[in-house]
Amino acid sequence: MKKITLFALILTSVFVAFSCKSAEPAAEPETVLISTFPTDWEENMFNQADQYGYFFTTPELGTFSMIEGEFKKLGGYEKSGFGFVFGYTADEEGWLSDYLRFEINTAGEYAVYAVNGGTYIDLVAANEENTVYMNESDLINGGYDSANKLKIEKTGDKDYTLYINGTEIVSFTAPEGYGNSDGVMAFFSVGQENQEVFPDEPVKITYRITDYVQTVAEEK
Repeated sequence: MKKITLFALILTSVFVAFSCKSAEPAAEPETVLISTFPTDWEENMFNQADQYGYFFTTPELGTFSMIEGEFKKLGGYEKSGFGFVFGYTADEEGWLSDYLRFEINTAGEYAVYAVNGGTYIDLVAANEENTVYMNESDLINGGYDSANKLKIEKTGDKDYTLYINGTEIVSFTAPEGYGNSDGVMAFFSVGQENQEVFPDEPVKITYRITDYVQTVAEEK
């Protein structure tokens, strides 16, 4: 399995807001009917210069013990990731101070890691501090317009098992200070200015929720 250092994206993904920086901030924990959220394909598009180097999320999809989503990327820099952020802490304006992130890209790579400010912890394999790798995998259907299913199972208070297209890729316990909520959001990354071709070639990603087990949110 080839490992590729995740560098440009990591350095710019700390500043995160909900859904293109314009959606409502995170609310206090509550029961959310995740079944009202997209089971049909929804497209997300980014083509503005002020979006370079950021990643953007949907509103919170609810609280979960299991969630599976299907994703397709239709355009944009092939190595910019997309997937789920979960177990996060959000301030009153919806900015995330810490979170767990499960992502793939169209180049057939995946990563799982924890982020807190400028600190990054690779959750696939232990390595040097603040280094996260993209891991090549034949489980991923590479290329544009290819569908891939990402699944997260919460198996304990802060224990998780993750799957790509039905096959387990990693189980882990969230590091101390992480996994502070049962919330989950889909996310979509935008590359740097020298990686994207805006506005002519926008980042386009569609997703839908294909399965879930909902829980009542509890503060930890």
